[in-house]
Amino acid sequence: MRGLSSLVFDLVALGILFVFAGFAIIFIAMILSASSKPGTEGRVRGGGVVMIGPIPIVFGSDMKWASVAIVLALFLILVTLVVNLHVI
Repeated sequence: MRGLSSLVFDLVALGILFVFAGFAIIFIAMILSASSKPGTEGRVRGGGVVMIGPIPIVFGSDMKWASVAIVLALFLILVTLVVNLHVI
């Protein structure tokens, strides 16, 4: 039972680390965006994945980013399966 509690602690620590890394990335992006020239225009592109249980909802501004989001969704499903099968 000691190994299971250690795994849970490691996963919680990893989750907290990812949350802080996300905030750091957003903070750095805001600083870089604020320091860019105001006269420059650019096209914003992106995509993402919302996981509701095992079901991914994929969105993207164009086909390239939707494809990247699909790969991300498959990776997240694989990680979820590995973690759930390892714990059981």
